[in-house]
Amino acid sequence: MSVQSNSSNIYFHLATVFMVLSIMASIFLLPMIWETSTDNTTDNSRFFDDYDTNFQDFTGRHVISICCTWGEELADEELTFMIREDDDVSNNQDSVSTQNRDSNIIKNEAVYDAIEEWDLRIDGLIFREVQSRYDADIEIRFREGESDIAGLTRNFFDRYGLITKSFVTIYDRGFPFAFNNDQIEQIVKHEIGHVLGLGHANFDDSLMATRPHHRSGTISDCEIQAVYEANHWKLRNQGSGTNNHIYHPNIQYLECNSNV
Repeated sequence: MSVQSNSSNIYFHLATVFMVLSIMASIFLLPMIWETSTDNTTDNSRFFDDYDTNFQDFTGRHVISICCTWGEELADEELTFMIREDDDVSNNQDSVSTQNRDSNIIKNEAVYDAIEEWDLRIDGLIFREVQSRYDADIEIRFREGESDIAGLTRNFFDRYGLITKSFVTIYDRGFPFAFNNDQIEQIVKHEIGHVLGLGHANFDDSLMATRPHHRSGTISDCEIQAVYEANHWKLRNQGSGTNNHIYHPNIQYLECNSNV
């Protein structure tokens, strides 16, 4: 009886020690698992939509910040785009009507006008509309907006930090606060600037100002120059074929003259 009792006590103590060690290990490992999970979530969501810049070092100077550059999608000197249907709220739309370009939707026409101006101003880059979102480098859509945000661009990156896809959302307002055609065009121009690798500007007369106003509705020479700098590897090496060496922008800011 004494031997059995001692054996039972030993097993009991061993089980207790094992349980205590298991609890301690769980407490120790849980933060590590959470941190790893958080890191993986961040790595799998490589997008950028915060274009606010600290301009405190540029007091008295007009500058445009440069965010990033496109990767191999730009190698053929072309970026494809599509306008999502206005009533599509599911994110599952695969294609749009081929009649979209000739539709009577005024805001779509404003999008085309904005893209056309960028297309005409930038040498070595063509914007081409496609009908499938899987073929589109840029997806543009309208949604009802309730905040003071007029537009939002999210650029997604590959593991090298190069843009692979852009999503542009224009937040329209209902009557009587709906944007007119000129306002939509200006908002789209601003967002396409982000698509092309530009951040914000620190002066009001720039299209890339944080809050564009009626004086900043046109694309200036400085914004064009900033796009060239952002995508320097391709737009400054035209005529050299598609076997370009892709690299990030050489500068993070471009200073503009006062007459931009």
